[in-house]
Amino acid sequence: MDTKAIVEKFIKENDGVLRLRPAWVSHDFLAGGHRLNLKEEDYDCGERGEIIERWFCSETHVVNTIDVPDEGISYLDIPGENITIPEALKACKVEILGEEYSKDHDCLGRLVKIYDYKTRLFLHIHPRQEDLNTQGKRSKDEAYHFLDAPLGNHPETFFGVHRYIVEQGLQYDIFMPILKEWNCKDEDVLKYSFAYQNVPGEGFFLDSGILHAPGTALTMELQESSDVGTMFQPKVEGYDVPKHMLEKDVAPEAIEKYGSVELAALHQIDWEASSDPAFFEHRHLFPKPVEETRQGDVFEEWIFYGSTKFSGKRLILHPGQKFFSKEIGVHNIFVWKGTGTVNGNKVIGGRCDLNSCDDELLVVCDKAREGYWIENTGDIDLELYKYFGKDMYLNTPAIGHSK
Repeated sequence: MDTKAIVEKFIKENDGVLRLRPAWVSHDFLAGGHRLNLKEEDYDCGERGEIIERWFCSETHVVNTIDVPDEGISYLDIPGENITIPEALKACKVEILGEEYSKDHDCLGRLVKIYDYKTRLFLHIHPRQEDLNTQGKRSKDEAYHFLDAPLGNHPETFFGVHRYIVEQGLQYDIFMPILKEWNCKDEDVLKYSFAYQNVPGEGFFLDSGILHAPGTALTMELQESSDVGTMFQPKVEGYDVPKHMLEKDVAPEAIEKYGSVELAALHQIDWEASSDPAFFEHRHLFPKPVEETRQGDVFEEWIFYGSTKFSGKRLILHPGQKFFSKEIGVHNIFVWKGTGTVNGNKVIGGRCDLNSCDDELLVVCDKAREGYWIENTGDIDLELYKYFGKDMYLNTPAIGHSK
């Protein structure tokens, strides 16, 4: 039986709501927080480091020092088969994405992850598209949602630089020595940035090109489907950051133009956005009710919004409550807490191991539009998230705190 036939059969047998296997991602540059519900011994990946992230319904390959061909990519949970999300989309694009959406889109077009770091991440950016075009790479805007879990030692995220640095044109004078030397004291570069507390249930939206150093809160991130980044911090809490992480996404012609990789990297930064004096007002995310789908006392909330590149919702059901879900198109689901059913499929938040899980689903377009029931069958709240790709929802709420 070929891939198309297998996937079509899987969709039909499961009424369009498909179970997935978990996609775990290791890194060797920082330590993990061990909050991803794995057994303690499962985090260790030897010379590849340890498992620090989990990616959901992913079609993106992670960029790592030691390459594993399918690391970061999700598989459909079809017994006896190993079919990835990209393979399934290639074989059954219309069946998964829908007739209309598949005319202009070949993929899900977004990446969902939870990252789990023991330390703060290094100060970095994701280069803008104009800096990646000649390399055949894709930029990534991204958004954060801080989960209700232990916050770690540094639950604050640094964003951008102080406004005076850009107003006085000091950015190159300040950053060039740090990048050239690449062995400065721990965290020293962060004194030029500003930090905001990681508050569970809230988050931030971040355009490509903006400097940031995420904190230690267990963080759900929704972003464009890419794994590019340029690093600007040589050390994090005693961990050396390899300098190739500064260089890897800087175009050769930019290095030639500016005379050094360090200067070319600094020209990738969006200095105006990074020094926005109203940064919090313009980029802070907090839950906003989805009034269009309210069902009595039960309602969804937008948690990722303000962009046509991706969007996401949260649904919390108290014990015994249920909700009839209808969406505009294909989406995936992650169950964070509780026990329940999604279209009759039993789901359990936090129930996962290296090879299987009961908390991750993909809902194909036709089923999303037809609708399906979500029910809390347990004795605590059922909390789950839905994620949507590019051009799916075009009119989500605006980001910001203005009335």
